[in-house]
Amino acid sequence: MIYSMTGYAAKPIQINSSLIQLEIKSVNHRFLDITIKSADEFKPLENLMRNLISQNISRGKIDIKCFFKDNKELNQELHLNHELLTQYLALIGKINQLNDTPAPVSAAQIIAMPGIIKQQNLNLEDIQEPILRGFTELLQEFKLTQAAEGAKLLEILNTRLTQIQTIIEHIHPLLAQITLDYREKLKLRLSEVLGESEINDNRLQQEFAFFCQKMDVNEEIDRLGAHVSEFKQLLTKGGAVGKRLDFICQEMHREANTFGSKSVSIETTQKAVDLKVLIEQIREQIQNIM
Repeated sequence: MIYSMTGYAAKPIQINSSLIQLEIKSVNHRFLDITIKSADEFKPLENLMRNLISQNISRGKIDIKCFFKDNKELNQELHLNHELLTQYLALIGKINQLNDTPAPVSAAQIIAMPGIIKQQNLNLEDIQEPILRGFTELLQEFKLTQAAEGAKLLEILNTRLTQIQTIIEHIHPLLAQITLDYREKLKLRLSEVLGESEINDNRLQQEFAFFCQKMDVNEEIDRLGAHVSEFKQLLTKGGAVGKRLDFICQEMHREANTFGSKSVSIETTQKAVDLKVLIEQIREQIQNIM
């Protein structure tokens, strides 16, 4: 199964009278980059969440949120943390002694200091198990959204690969016809210039061999076909194949460029352009594959 690096899932968790909201969203990224934003009560659980993500996801920029959506238990009387306030004021006094022009500290600034206001916090032991269980369920839902997006990418990629294979199948007979046409044109030109009796068969063969060598793209086309086959095998295999697919796509583009540089007709030039357009479309899509 192919997984997209794009996904989103959200899940509310009810603990006593508190409603906690969990969210996961991701976009494409070269590596695994995890950012967690949570309320202070949930900070001790962040490493556990991070480990769960690392065990299930290999690439992508992952943003996780864990916050109170509705917490009636905290809608109670607020209390001042006198012990911490004393420490803050002592520290402010020391700073003012070192400052020639000390600035006054307002009550609003003091209240905004971390930990100054005490709230009735949920017990970590009470919330750890339900939150981690809910987060595990959320992670599975999140992976389902990535799988659904991956299925769409898979359909697009298979369509483009089939189109490339169709072009490759048309190239070989096209080259054979171009070769025959060139031989006849070369013979006609020589006869017009030298006359029918003056045509040197060895000279004709040399010119023809030079032309065939110049337009020989069999190796490039065969390698391109092999890359397409390997690409399809990786799509069938699934898993974290995004980086490997990106490398194969670069090789496909290189072969298409070489084929285009050896083009000797409008038809083969158009085929080369069509190949490069399809390969570029594939490259854009695989940037989002895990």
